[in-house]
Amino acid sequence: MNEELKKMFKVGFGVLALLLVIINFIAWLSHNQALGATYSSQCLAVNRLRSPRVGRPSEHGHYPQLARHQRVKLVVMKKEKRLYVLSNHHVLYIINAKTNLAPTTTQINGARGTIIFTQNNGIRQVGANLLSLNHADTFIEAPAYINNHRVHGNWLRSRYQCTNTVDVSKPDAHWLQSLPNNTRLVIK
Repeated sequence: MNEELKKMFKVGFGVLALLLVIINFIAWLSHNQALGATYSSQCLAVNRLRSPRVGRPSEHGHYPQLARHQRVKLVVMKKEKRLYVLSNHHVLYIINAKTNLAPTTTQINGARGTIIFTQNNGIRQVGANLLSLNHADTFIEAPAYINNHRVHGNWLRSRYQCTNTVDVSKPDAHWLQSLPNNTRLVIK
């Protein structure tokens, strides 16, 4: 009887261990591999997110000091309407963003400013806190006015499509201006 109990314990423990391995493998496959960041840092950053508003930061808490981090890069996920700030496979910050650019890889160049006026496809947009990208006439900016109408509230739901821009909130755009030149930006 004692031998049978030991055998049942070994089989039960083996089945439990196999089940845990399978569950962890499925969880690993299901999270977003395209981002290139650890799953735990993604979960922590998503839990800090706020609902999108053009006049406030995207996350609760303070902005991270970018000078303290090495290999900072930006990844924009168009379907999620988010811009991820990554450093060494860790998510530093998530920004609510509306992307009107085709999937590409580019870099931040030195041009920065407080106000920009763009006109594309009959849509006039005035943006604040611009950050220029290496591709011609492409910017990260905070939308201020669209066709002479002030942008407020959740700008992600608006119907306009001003091409060649990544639109973020005003405080987020101001913070992104502290990015060093040649920071990589990947749009997926």
